[in-house]
Amino acid sequence: MTPAPRSERLIGPDGNVRLGIFSEPIAEVNYRNYTLTTPFGRPAGWWARRFGFKQFQFLGAVCEDLVVGCAIADIKYVGTAFVYVYEPASKRIAEHSFQVPLGRGISFDQAPETGRATFRSRGAEIEMASGNTPCHRRLTVRLAGGLSIEAYFDEEVPRQQAMRICTRVGATGWVFARKTAGMPVSGNVRWDGRTFDLAAIGARGHCDWSAGYMRRETFWNWGCLAGTTADGRALGMNVACGVNETSFTENCFWLDGGLHKIDTVAFEYDRQDLMKPWRLRSFDGRLDLAFAAEGNHSEKINAWVVASSFNQLLGRYHGRLLTGAGEEVRIAGMLGYAESHYAKW
Repeated sequence: MTPAPRSERLIGPDGNVRLGIFSEPIAEVNYRNYTLTTPFGRPAGWWARRFGFKQFQFLGAVCEDLVVGCAIADIKYVGTAFVYVYEPASKRIAEHSFQVPLGRGISFDQAPETGRATFRSRGAEIEMASGNTPCHRRLTVRLAGGLSIEAYFDEEVPRQQAMRICTRVGATGWVFARKTAGMPVSGNVRWDGRTFDLAAIGARGHCDWSAGYMRRETFWNWGCLAGTTADGRALGMNVACGVNETSFTENCFWLDGGLHKIDTVAFEYDRQDLMKPWRLRSFDGRLDLAFAAEGNHSEKINAWVVASSFNQLLGRYHGRLLTGAGEEVRIAGMLGYAESHYAKW
């Protein structure tokens, strides 16, 4: 990969990371140029630099006929990937998860706008890449069991204003994320002898590209929805609690591609039974949503070095969002995700 101009790189020539919310693209997350230190100001060792950097990418698509979720994660000690498809009408779900030691079979570029991530192992091939322009994403999945996905995420019509954010983590770490939601998705999914034309069934998508020197032990909640409003406008939402909220937050929603910022969001739910109703409310009063789960993609890892309790619920949102101009956007049964994730990595 050709290095991006310094003005478009996340790490400056002085070795410091740029923090904040960025209206312009960050072409390269050049983390190797970051001056990583211990909390006491001494240079971090090779182990911390090599195994402290984590990276993952998630692409999802939702509509009344089908929900798709796919992720690739390189957490250095282990590499993971998953893909699932869920049919809301029948409540059927097909899930596939993969783990490889030391991230073998995983490849990530450091370009949030135009990069490529791949996973290959045990009859599974997954690729996430930019399309013809930086405003397009492509997801390709080929599994030995027969599931295949060829999906295209179009951030150009309407043009999406991506949420690009970098926040501090602990004493010396940071996390960068680039997120969009609500864009149209085309292509097809072949599952269980059937072919789903994603454009024909009105699929809407979510894209998440995240990387950084994250906390060794962390927990977060995340919520996302995508669809169209009653008057036909594209709508997407991305909110979180526990990550990307030091001085700045990633919380926002998109209406016809325009980004509307939201304050901090509280997630209320039963930790003992995640399938019970959730409530999401923002401090500024611009988000008030109920979430009713229908399905759950769950993964558990409890090993010596790494641990993860991951639950990504699929379900429906009801409630309202409020734009900065005071327009109320009503939501009635729009499909989306809600997540509870503990990780030691």
